Amino acid sequence: MALLFFSQRKPKKFKIKPRYYDEHKDRLAQSEARVRKELGIEENKKNTNSYDNIHNALFNSLDRNRQEKNSKMRLGIILGIFVIVIYLFFHYAG
Repeated sequence: MALLFFSQRKPKKFKIKPRYYDEHKDRLAQSEARVRKELGIEENKKNTNSYDNIHNALFNSLDRNRQEKNSKMRLGIILGIFVIVIYLFFHYAG
């Protein structure tokens, strides 16, 4: 009886059963992989261009920020001129 207290329990086994299995899709993926391997086509084209993608995204965002800043500055200048014109109109008209 004392041995039962000190014995280690075995871990519960994990069994997963897929709910949906598409045999045709699996065979198609295997044949595509085999053909790509035979032809020597690389599958990881994204990783080689990741630097370019990051670089382009950074400069696109900087360009967008610059355009927004310029448009805000233009709007401020136009509003400033408009306020000055209205002030001068009421100052000299009255």
